[in-house]
Amino acid sequence: MPSQQESAMMRGTPRTFVGSVVLDLAGPVDPATAAQVRAELERHPRIRACELDAASGTLVVTARAAADRNDVVAVLERLGCPVRG
Repeated sequence: MPSQQESAMMRGTPRTFVGSVVLDLAGPVDPATAAQVRAELERHPRIRACELDAASGTLVVTARAAADRNDVVAVLERLGCPVRG
């Protein structure tokens, strides 16, 4: 049985990405949590930037080097922002 992180990605989707990836969160995010998400992800050494539309729950993450989607999903889950599967 796949873990929560694995189920958050479609089968066959590469675990690593370069450039930008769009993640659909399970729902809207309050402004304080959105700020935490941005701050944590932008501290990651392989992440260049992230943009979170808190109202729609859409997150765009841009990597400076190959980044692991599971790292991003783990931060989101820890902050209470699960990715829609």
